[in-house]
Amino acid sequence: MSLFDSARFLTSAAAVSQLPGAGLPEIAFAGRSNAGKSTTINVLTRQGRLAFASKTPGRTQLINFFTLSRKIPDSKEREQIAHLVDLPGYGYAKVSNADRERWDDLINSYFEAPRHHTLLVQLLDCRHAPSADDLQMLRYLHYHRIPYVVALTKADK
Repeated sequence: MSLFDSARFLTSAAAVSQLPGAGLPEIAFAGRSNAGKSTTINVLTRQGRLAFASKTPGRTQLINFFTLSRKIPDSKEREQIAHLVDLPGYGYAKVSNADRERWDDLINSYFEAPRHHTLLVQLLDCRHAPSADDLQMLRYLHYHRIPYVVALTKADK
């Protein structure tokens, strides 16, 4: 039996006021633009198009929430068990400084909000050394005591 049997898009948030309720555990995915955050969510949920993945860096511009749920045994009911959170990327996306600052503010607001930050998955492209932004994010997570793991991506390239 798997932990979940269904994943669906819940909402996108452009501001902290738009974040969904904070009752469920959250597993967030962070990394540079085009590190594979959306693709990782699609692989983990076994759905090729749940999170919008693009070859163009900077496509995820909002915080996207996905709900994991499972069927309650001997019932027709389902229970929600967690949220997956797809954060906007940071780093080299070809966007204006204003957009980049807006994304940074949005991500910081997410981490500062009273939420159940169960785990952050920090994605690093294994083809490149960690960038200054990657290292800054890891220091931020450590300083704020946000539980995290590092996952290497792009090994298939």
